[in-house]
Amino acid sequence: MQNLANELPSIDADLTKRVARGFADTTEIISDHFRACGHPKSRAYSIANAVVAAAEGARTVARLQRSSAVFDALTTAFVTGHLE
Repeated sequence: MQNLANELPSIDADLTKRVARGFADTTEIISDHFRACGHPKSRAYSIANAVVAAAEGARTVARLQRSSAVFDALTTAFVTGHLE
């Protein structure tokens, strides 16, 4: 989704809305997971936003570095609770 979001021409409002919806849907699915884990709605949504943003950024860094190490670092940070 990030590639589309970065490359969308401003004249394609429908595609822009669809990509935005994709990000929103992804965030909602992740937020629902954290709510099921017992987090309050606002905290679950905040964590979900962080996960989506981190994953999208990590993908860019991984491509630049030609390495998946950034995903390992991201996973470690989330799993060990450094982002709580």
